[in-house]
Amino acid sequence: MSNTFKDWFCLNGRETFTIDPKVNPTDARFYFGRDPLRDRMKKQISRAFIDPQVPKMMIYGAYGSGKTQTLHYLAYELVNTTPKACKGKPHVVHLDIEVQSKSMAEQWHLQMMEGLGMATVQGWLQSLFAKSSNFEQDIDKLAGDPNLAMAFKQLRGGGDLAFNAWRWLTGAKLSPKELVEIKVTRSLADVGVGDMVAALQAIGNLARIVGICLVFFIDEMDELKNIKQGDAAESWHMFTRKLADSSNSSVGFVLGFTAVTVDEAPKMLIREDIISRISRANLLELETLSAPANVKAFVEEMLAHLIDQKAADKLIKAEKLPAAVSTYPFSASAFDLLCDYACQDAIKSTPRNIIRTINECAIAAWDGQKMIIEDDIVNEIAPIVFG
Repeated sequence: MSNTFKDWFCLNGRETFTIDPKVNPTDARFYFGRDPLRDRMKKQISRAFIDPQVPKMMIYGAYGSGKTQTLHYLAYELVNTTPKACKGKPHVVHLDIEVQSKSMAEQWHLQMMEGLGMATVQGWLQSLFAKSSNFEQDIDKLAGDPNLAMAFKQLRGGGDLAFNAWRWLTGAKLSPKELVEIKVTRSLADVGVGDMVAALQAIGNLARIVGICLVFFIDEMDELKNIKQGDAAESWHMFTRKLADSSNSSVGFVLGFTAVTVDEAPKMLIREDIISRISRANLLELETLSAPANVKAFVEEMLAHLIDQKAADKLIKAEKLPAAVSTYPFSASAFDLLCDYACQDAIKSTPRNIIRTINECAIAAWDGQKMIIEDDIVNEIAPIVFG
């Protein structure tokens, strides 16, 4: 038998039991143990393409509740099982927001634009140009503002003018000379957040015309708690409110933030004027896996996907191991013990802690050259993680 960790535990095309879609993009397809929640989220996204025509959702839960995995899973499902009502091929943008104490909404807009990318928008403009009988007229119509329309026209052209047009669209402050060169009258953010959201909507409209549906999946929104100044907080609130407004039917968003209860959310995100726009049905809590049945379902589903079960069955029979394929590499008693530890504290009964415990137990068994994980290993590792 191979001494590699992967082969020792019959792992199926992976090196460890860790699940991380940021490191391994194919892990985005996994969602274990919470079928009702998963189905509800998918239904909410599907319904959103009927009204308001794009998703507008917020997802929150305790640290380790699977927020990041949920965002990546929903994006994966949107791309690979696109709802019938979705008007175009989904183009998803993942973004981990970064916020400092004085950050204004301009920083959010910049991060969204950089996440989307200049080349992507240029490609959409080129697609429209290729199929349009009157490109300039079409741009004027979708932009709805002379400055936005001019920026789009310059962006398609390439060179320094295109680069400055892109900088303008990101909200950068251009010099008077640069503004004259790209033929706009002022910088995008001079008036306020409304112009920035209008720019995003115009890009969403452009995407839709060329058969694309733009949806942002934005994580770490709890970073907004770092904002200490009233004006800064208000700018983020107004930016979110305008994105959530019914007038935006072209740019979808799913925001994720850490909070044990909704009251712990950044206040600028959960004001009534925003919640009433997105609907409380689209403010979704990721509950922990505190019930024994939920923990068992999560672990069994996880192992079924990560383990090569044919290889595991062959090994169990050949070595007469006291384990079942469904709970391998744990012995039956060690599996029950793991589930018991995971249920002792509802707040700590999270996917992150369970996955960490499984991985640490497997490493301990491998270090000791034990072919399965027995009770003693679980008793050593689990209290550290769940204690």
